[in-house]
Amino acid sequence: GASRNRFAYNEAGQVRIRAGLPIYECNSRCRCGAECPNRVVQRGIRYDLCIFRTGDGRGWGVRTLQRIRKNSFVMEYVGEIITSEEAERRGQVYDRQGATYLFDLDYVEDVYTVDAAHYGNISHFVNHS
Repeated sequence: GASRNRFAYNEAGQVRIRAGLPIYECNSRCRCGAECPNRVVQRGIRYDLCIFRTGDGRGWGVRTLQRIRKNSFVMEYVGEIITSEEAERRGQVYDRQGATYLFDLDYVEDVYTVDAAHYGNISHFVNHS
């Protein structure tokens, strides 16, 4: 119902809705099975990815070992879900350390943040620069 009966992905698993809209995947309340084309993130990382040390001193990064088609799901950002107030507190500490792994979950309202500093996956190493 929240997705207005429209799947977020095409048959190849590529996002087909406008950027900025939330994606609602099928779940245990649906009658479809695990192979439903609207269960992309639930299947996890499907690409060969590599963590590497950058040559220009910017730290660690992630690169692909194969071609990734446009609008394809690569990985989800995984971490500890904390309140925005706790994120502000931790953010000040992280700023002094020169690193931060905070991602605001602010689609509807700014209440929660994902902190990948201590819990996470390969997305922790994606470098914005």
